[in-house]
Amino acid sequence: MKYKEIHIWNFPPTLTFVKLNKQFKENLFKDLISKTGSQEKLLKIINGSSLKYNIRRKHSRRNLYSWIKGQNFDRGKMKNIYIPLWVLIESSNIISTKKDKKNQILKKIEKNIKFYTSRGNSNPINKPKLPLSLTPEMISIIFNFLGGGHMGKKQISPSYKQINKEGLTNFLSRLRNIFGDFRYSKGEFKNGRLNIPKVIGDFYQHYFNLTKTNTFDARVPKKIKALKKEFLLAGLISFIVDEGHIGEVITIYSKNKGLLSDIKEICDKIGYISHPIREKYARGKFDVYRFNISIRSYKQINSDINKLFKNFPNCNLAQKRNKLLQKIR
Repeated sequence: MKYKEIHIWNFPPTLTFVKLNKQFKENLFKDLISKTGSQEKLLKIINGSSLKYNIRRKHSRRNLYSWIKGQNFDRGKMKNIYIPLWVLIESSNIISTKKDKKNQILKKIEKNIKFYTSRGNSNPINKPKLPLSLTPEMISIIFNFLGGGHMGKKQISPSYKQINKEGLTNFLSRLRNIFGDFRYSKGEFKNGRLNIPKVIGDFYQHYFNLTKTNTFDARVPKKIKALKKEFLLAGLISFIVDEGHIGEVITIYSKNKGLLSDIKEICDKIGYISHPIREKYARGKFDVYRFNISIRSYKQINSDINKLFKNFPNCNLAQKRNKLLQKIR
């Protein structure tokens, strides 16, 4: 099956920054200056276009030189400077002709990306896998964010907590398979936490319109719930890894009733037998919401996971896989 491609220009344009291959970058800016007639005219066009992105600041020759050189001397230190994605998008508009459409220029830019990142000293994506593919594996990450993860805020990178090393390693493998390579703290990983490059969180929030990501108001977007079975299955099993228990029934928990209703809706849409959402109490006080998936659906769940596994081996129940198999046997 051919999956939808997601290109670099589908990332948030004001939050994404790109390092291009040196020779390609130099040739690109030569073409831009030649096309516009001078550096001043190029900057005038860029500054005029910036209003479309709600950017009020005016970019100067110093900014242009920094983009070309990839560095800037500031406050006694040499800093790496990367090109804002929106500048590259507008550059494609300048260079494009009727014969050479905008997207063809952007595709050339995309092929020459060395890495991309978010603001400041954010962790970059090296050896990027571009264009991305909108696969069940990509969707599965959203459900991990809704379960054991945190999407991050303006100055905070997203993260994922999973004490079980098999589950945590599985999550890391999926991220790298989707986006490319990136560094992470081995010490924090050992303690059950993976800090995720901020550009990944920015992408998910922007592309999938994940506006509500806090514990008590996060929801599964309608367009995610409308996807085909394999996407929903990948999401469901990711959520079970984080928030589920497999025994005589599969019990799925959440303090967020709206989110749990979305998960149950997905479960029912796939065709599994589930029971109504109930409240769970501990020591006489409300603890969490929960619902059960019947053991009568176990064989079908296992069969569906095996089919998904053929194309996406990382989309599985990780450390909870054997518990399901034991109940089937």
